[in-house]
Amino acid sequence: MKFFDISKLTPKLNSKVSPIVLKRRSTAFVVGIIRTLFIIGLCYLFLFPVAYMIVTALQDPAFANDPSSIWIPKKLSLVAIKGAMEALNFWPSLSITTRISIFSTIASLFSCSLAGYGLARFKMPGKKIVMVLLFLTILVPPQLLLTAQYVNFRYFDFGGLFSLFGFDVYLLDTELSFVLPAIFANGLRGGLFIFIFKQFFEGLPKDLEEAGKIDGCGTFRTYFSIMLPLAVPAFITVLLFSFIWHWNDYYSAAVYFTGDVRPLTVMLNGLQAALEQGSTIAGDATAMESRMYLQAGALLTILPPLVIYIFTQKYFTEGIERTGIVG
Repeated sequence: MKFFDISKLTPKLNSKVSPIVLKRRSTAFVVGIIRTLFIIGLCYLFLFPVAYMIVTALQDPAFANDPSSIWIPKKLSLVAIKGAMEALNFWPSLSITTRISIFSTIASLFSCSLAGYGLARFKMPGKKIVMVLLFLTILVPPQLLLTAQYVNFRYFDFGGLFSLFGFDVYLLDTELSFVLPAIFANGLRGGLFIFIFKQFFEGLPKDLEEAGKIDGCGTFRTYFSIMLPLAVPAFITVLLFSFIWHWNDYYSAAVYFTGDVRPLTVMLNGLQAALEQGSTIAGDATAMESRMYLQAGALLTILPPLVIYIFTQKYFTEGIERTGIVG
């Protein structure tokens, strides 16, 4: 009986590696090292400010000027966090920022998805003109329209109906100055959101809608029952974009809100003056002591969206790939 010779499957120890294989292995090794160093450099570039912010905000003010306590605090303390929260009027400002971001995002998801679905699936007269106008809303900076929008919200009069009945509607210092444009798909970056939904719906097969028609579904039922569940990646992408952009929007918030309670980004801009007026830091405080409170305020401002992104970044990446936003 002849047994199977396993030695034929294993290379000989004294066999020589061909130059081509050796060259490929060397090239792959060098490329791997370069790729690793590149990724480490990118991580350092993006994570260094966050790490510095956290370490500085949690330092004890007694060791603020100690050069040996820059990266490894000798004593952790929440003094800077508490001082920044008081100067920022944190909880009321956090509440109004959260309401603006959540309500505007929900409104944008509903209105922009409907507009994107209509542009992707229906033929209509003047559709090319509508697409040109859509791209104009993306290209035109929102700062050019801010003065007109400010006057509109200051003397809000829906087609003259409110003044006809003697009403004087004042929408400044309220979330409606952000939510109302979002309801009509004209909010912050609304044109981009419509384009994202349009690109996604164009990639879905039309057989789905035809099957819905056979089952007796109308336009809206087809959208809500068939197309909407399939558009989850696009919804996640727009949700994160809209929430982050509304949260970080300083320019519009500084114009629309003029009271004591303003969104966090506006309050953060005046944090230094608020700290000095509230006697949280003295006028002769060192630069490092002032920096501790400023870094604490910045940490409090970015912390909520940062936590949201940490838990949703997987879905966000998948949504970017499936919506064709880079195509």
